[in-house]
Amino acid sequence: MVRIRDEAAGNYCIDRYEWPNRRGAKPRVMVSAIEAQTLCASKGKRLCSEDEWIRSCESKHKLSHPYGDEHEDSRCTDDRTWREKDEVLMSKWTSSNSEEIKTAKAHVESLYQASRSGAKRGCKSKDGVYDLTGNVEEWVTSTRGHAHAKILIGCYWSGCYGGGKPTCRSTNSAHGESFRFYETGARCCKDL
Repeated sequence: MVRIRDEAAGNYCIDRYEWPNRRGAKPRVMVSAIEAQTLCASKGKRLCSEDEWIRSCESKHKLSHPYGDEHEDSRCTDDRTWREKDEVLMSKWTSSNSEEIKTAKAHVESLYQASRSGAKRGCKSKDGVYDLTGNVEEWVTSTRGHAHAKILIGCYWSGCYGGGKPTCRSTNSAHGESFRFYETGARCCKDL
């Protein structure tokens, strides 16, 4: 974990990498906010707040991207070509039928384009946190007046919904806590 001390966001630790927080691991996807909370709690941690996540990305310098103010193509995993998905097939992820689950998992694997955690050495915040923009969207606790208590932040390997490039403040507040998708993952925080 990386220790952050900040007047506005507070003092906390944040995982250096996306779940499972191991350098070189494939970031886990198809994670709902409910599951993300459970995963974090299993390690004695919690979901990061939106403010903590943004501070960890921007650093004390309030940068637009973890590495600076200007977007750099391919610096983070945010430039992959979007692939057509089958949402009905993906919804079988939580089926009670093992063959349906197997087929859903195979479809998600065919869509998966995230880099292994920490593989993009230049996609690191000034505090040493990797892959905050791009790679996989991460669940956080909303602190800025969104409709849902948990939101997604950071966008994913194909950029942001609508085609924009991810920044430290890119959020997706359109989904409830049970939503899971082929690019939704997690990162955890812990109080100091």
